[in-house]
Amino acid sequence: MATASGAPGPVGYLVNHPGGLAGVQGIGYDYVLGSGGLYVQSESAHLTARVIVASCEVRGLAPVADKVELAHGPIPARLFEFGLRWFQDDPGTERFFAVRWDGRAYRLVVPEQEGTASSLTYTPPAGVVAEFHSHGSSCAFFSKTDDGDEQGFRIYGVVGRLDSDRPELSLRVGVYGHFAPVEWPQVFDGPVPGVRLTGEEPDSNEAREKEVTEKCPTTWTTRSCWTTPG
Repeated sequence: MATASGAPGPVGYLVNHPGGLAGVQGIGYDYVLGSGGLYVQSESAHLTARVIVASCEVRGLAPVADKVELAHGPIPARLFEFGLRWFQDDPGTERFFAVRWDGRAYRLVVPEQEGTASSLTYTPPAGVVAEFHSHGSSCAFFSKTDDGDEQGFRIYGVVGRLDSDRPELSLRVGVYGHFAPVEWPQVFDGPVPGVRLTGEEPDSNEAREKEVTEKCPTTWTTRSCWTTPG
């Protein structure tokens, strides 16, 4: 428990001493300094996350651990599979879907949207736990546009290679503009439904050669879509 006086602001600043946290917690999120560097953390009714912002050695402080936890348990893999099939129905058009907790179960949300092969316009739905968009036949990677759009607190995913037998998926958690990759079991229950997670080896020499030729980034770089304020 952090200990300090003063009214909390939107952002809190904490230091993890061996004897415990000290500082003032924020209403929205906190920066936490520990022995391994600077972290950012937040908690909502649906998600708790703490991710590294900058790594460094800080002598005399206690360690801080990364954490990503969905309050209502993992999202059923079948919901992602439904969304993936919808992406595959029109692989040449960028599309978007989200997942919301309705108080009893996770539900798929597909807002009104207009997509082309290189752009996507939609009104972001409120109160969602995770958002996913497609990249057609391109790589599954996050862009600078994505980084600017995805400033909320939730799980984000992008699906690419929709022209292949095994599309590609990249997942991350966003904490108000700070991002960290997450693994499939941290988000979903059940097996991965026919997608290759970024970082995995391509299934064939042909796919591998295509990836090298296109110089697909393994980190987040470009996305040709934008969102309208909701």
